Amino acid sequence: MRPRQPVKPARTPRFRPPAPGWHKELPGRVRRYFDERRLLKYVLTASLGGFLLGYVLITLFFFPGFGRSAIVTVPDLTGRPQGEAQRTLGRLGLAVEKGGTVTNARIRRGRVLMQTPLPGQEVSRGSAVRIVISGGPETRPVPSIAGMTRAEAIETLQRYGFRVGLQRVRDRREEGALIGLRPAAGQPAAVSSMVVMIISAGPPKVLIPSVVGLTRGDAAARLETVSLRIGRVGYDPAATAEAGTVVSQSPAAGDSLPMGSSVRVVLAGADPDPPAPVVVDTAAPEPAAEDSVPPDPVEEAPPPPEASLPTTPAKPRE
Repeated sequence: MRPRQPVKPARTPRFRPPAPGWHKELPGRVRRYFDERRLLKYVLTASLGGFLLGYVLITLFFFPGFGRSAIVTVPDLTGRPQGEAQRTLGRLGLAVEKGGTVTNARIRRGRVLMQTPLPGQEVSRGSAVRIVISGGPETRPVPSIAGMTRAEAIETLQRYGFRVGLQRVRDRREEGALIGLRPAAGQPAAVSSMVVMIISAGPPKVLIPSVVGLTRGDAAARLETVSLRIGRVGYDPAATAEAGTVVSQSPAAGDSLPMGSSVRVVLAGADPDPPAPVVVDTAAPEPAAEDSVPPDPVEEAPPPPEASLPTTPAKPRE
């Protein structure tokens, strides 16, 4: 029998380092940072944060009234713009119900005119608040007043519901002439608003220049430069100035006249076109007194029938 040979222990395979370029060994501080405990803590923290964030978002979007009182005091919305009123009610958890548009002269167009429930009342959250929007003041077209007198024009405008104002401006048209309306005829204007009638105050006044010593043509040219003209022309045969020159004017230089007015002048010399003498026929007989027609006699008008008194028969004597 052969002797048993001793059993050799199994060789432990020697660790062979990986081939260069395959991967790099992580540093020790990185391996410690990502150990199992730390990784579990990070996972739990991220899960809890996501849960809380989702809870908040779901509460805000799907349960806006959560955590708030179920009773809300209705705010005062009168005079606020429609958009602002809707946002205010939305923040309080109230719904908006539109109640149409109504014309109103005091509240501007597009603002809240009335609301139901009234301000200060308490309602449950989610209730509807009915708002009525102002359409602004009622408008009408301005009527035409062409060809009317001032009194007729004022009466017509007031009958349409407008207030009437008068404004006088200098214009070449005669004083009191109607120049126009503001707003113009046919334009829409708010009822009870003011329509201004523009009235001519007459042409603007200008200073009269001196034309003494000038000829008639030169005097007319100087007056035309300030929108005046020569009026009645007189003659002075006793004047010592050269014939045909202006020796006096009326009004005098330095005074003022409306544009388009005339200035009277007197020229030196005799009138080249004197007026024809008036011939009086003294031989014509005077009409006789008996030929004159006497006026009709004055007759008293009879009283109207309703003014006559009924006659009462006299009582017989007893």
